[in-house]
Amino acid sequence: MSSISSSHPMHIEILGQSFTIKTDDSPEYIESLVEDLKQRYARISARMSVADPLRVAILAGLFLLDDLRKTESRPMSFKGKAPKDKASQPEGQLLSEDFDEDQIFEKLDKKLGELGL
Repeated sequence: MSSISSSHPMHIEILGQSFTIKTDDSPEYIESLVEDLKQRYARISARMSVADPLRVAILAGLFLLDDLRKTESRPMSFKGKAPKDKASQPEGQLLSEDFDEDQIFEKLDKKLGELGL
């Protein structure tokens, strides 16, 4: 049986860079991803006083990977939700509502300053 791809090109502009991607996902889905990424970039840039697009992108990548790893390592209950009881969580693991983004920004900003970045 032959598979027909519905891949279509989409134009994207992020951090002053413009390019086209081919995707099987809907344009609305891709646009929502791009918007979310732009919002994350703006938050990082504003909170950390970072203007260099490459640094903003690197920091966003680190935060996204951190979010992904924490989500993947979180134990899932029968209904697919993380447990609400902190005592039932492995030590060192926090729920997203306990996540203090400002503290992480401050620590990261301090560390980048120490590294001269």
